[in-house]
Amino acid sequence: MKRLEKIRKFIREKGVDAFFVQSLKNLHYFSGFTGSNGYLLITQTKAVLITDQRYSEQARQEAPGWEIIVHGLDPFSTLAEAIGRLGAATIGYESKEITDFQITALREGNRSVKWVPFVDVCIGLRSVKEESEITCIQASLKIAEDALEKLLPSIRPGVSEREIAIELEILMRRLGSEAPAFDTIVASGTHSALPHAKPSDRTIQENDLIVIDFGATWKGYRSDITRTIIVGELESPLQKIFDCVHQALEEAVAGIKPGSTCHEVDKLARDVFLAAGAPSKPLIASW
Repeated sequence: MKRLEKIRKFIREKGVDAFFVQSLKNLHYFSGFTGSNGYLLITQTKAVLITDQRYSEQARQEAPGWEIIVHGLDPFSTLAEAIGRLGAATIGYESKEITDFQITALREGNRSVKWVPFVDVCIGLRSVKEESEITCIQASLKIAEDALEKLLPSIRPGVSEREIAIELEILMRRLGSEAPAFDTIVASGTHSALPHAKPSDRTIQENDLIVIDFGATWKGYRSDITRTIIVGELESPLQKIFDCVHQALEEAVAGIKPGSTCHEVDKLARDVFLAAGAPSKPLIASW
C-alpha cells in the first residue's frame, strides 16, 4: 500500500477527490495486477480495481486489499456506477494515457463529475525506484547479458540476422525472461546504420559490424542493451570511432551522480565526439 499512498498524497496536493488509472503499466505498479485489461479508481479511503470476468480471480489474488469489480461487455457503464458510488466531484487522470473516445465515454457516464487532466503524474511517482524494483531490473539485465554470452559462438558468416534474433530470444526465455523487452534488433553491414532496423534474411559476412539491441523482462521490469559485434577484423577508421565512443561512454558514466540531469550527461558524451572532429549536427560523414 506504500505505492497507493503516493497517489493519495498527489490527490491531496492537487485538490481532486479521486484519480483514474487505465494504462496497464501504471495499473500494475500501483495495484500489483498483471492482467491485460483493467482500470483503477483511487480516493483517500477507497481503492477500486475494475476488470473483466477473465481476470476476476487473478485480480483478487494479485491485488489484495483492493475492491474488485467485474464489468461486462461495456466497461464504461460499470465505471459510471463505480464513480457514482464514490461520490467524487473531481477526478484526475493522465491525459497522455487515455484516448479521446475513453475520456468522452467517462464524461458522458457521469456528467456532474469534473475530469482534470494531468501529464506524466505516474511517471513522476514511479521515477525513484524501490529496492525491489532495482533487484528486478538487475535480474532482467543479467538474463540479457547471459543470453548474449551464450549467443556469441553462433554469430558467424552465413548466419542470418533473423536467425540470430530468434536464437537470442530463445536463450533469454530459457534463462527466465517473461518476454523480449521490445522487438529485438539485429542489423549487420550497411543495415547496421539503421537505428531501428528489423532483422532480415541478410547473412553475416566476414568483417561485418553487427548491432544487436535487445532486452529481457523479469517481473514486468525490462533491460535494454545495445552491443556492436565485429565478425573478423576491425578496420583502422572504425577503430578510431570505437575508441571515441568508448571514451564518450566513460565520460558520461563518470558524470552520472545525484542531481545530474540527462542533458548534462548527454553533453559530456557529445563533447568527446565534437573534440574528435565529429560534425555538430547528426550528419553522415567520414572522420
